[in-house]
Amino acid sequence: MNPINQFVQIVLVETSHPGNIGSVARAMKNMGLSNLALINPKKFPDPEATALAGNAGDVLDGARIFNSIDEAVKNSKVIFATSARERTIEWPVATARDAAQEINQLAAEGLEVSILFGREDRGLTNEELQLSNKHLIIPADPDYPVLNIAMSTQVVCYELYQASQKEPIGPWQDFPEYTSEELTHLIEHFNETVYNLKLVDPNNPKQILTRMERMFRRLYPDQMEGNFLRGFFKEINNQIK
Repeated sequence: MNPINQFVQIVLVETSHPGNIGSVARAMKNMGLSNLALINPKKFPDPEATALAGNAGDVLDGARIFNSIDEAVKNSKVIFATSARERTIEWPVATARDAAQEINQLAAEGLEVSILFGREDRGLTNEELQLSNKHLIIPADPDYPVLNIAMSTQVVCYELYQASQKEPIGPWQDFPEYTSEELTHLIEHFNETVYNLKLVDPNNPKQILTRMERMFRRLYPDQMEGNFLRGFFKEINNQIK
């Protein structure tokens, strides 16, 4: 099996129109992908999704439905979130083509990757975007850079297919990377330690904790690194009790 198909998950968040789910399934199958996750779709299963999927009914049949993004991506080691939104605190950004090259390498190393696509009318919230390690953008004319969800997915899946035709570099890590769930727990442990040390005002933390979350998600810590930090934070909290 193509590693990208095996280890890459396309995640649609609260899709309103079932036809869009079918169109995404078709775009995925065109490019050799089949791993589809749906977060609280408004209508699914639905005949319109089946109709627009064409011969990609097997992708729809295998789609998994979740109640939250956290649940869907908890085993992913790296998360990309599609976004055209400017943020007060910028997140690491990659174009669809550059992201596809990176994802091809990650998949070749057996690392699970999720790519988040937001709602048709408003995309992903800031909190949802912060779950990602990087934001994925599709360069387009600045006068009208907004693509609909089926178009966006088609572009990303095309770039993934093109990237998968190239030979990846061999893995170098000596320990598995933290999953998204493990990394979120690490960040929560760090925040707890910061509050216990009274380094920030819990009623007015400003943007520092968001910046620190960005740092952790950018670093891709592995099991050894993350577990050492968890032990470090635990000892600090024990010492200040």
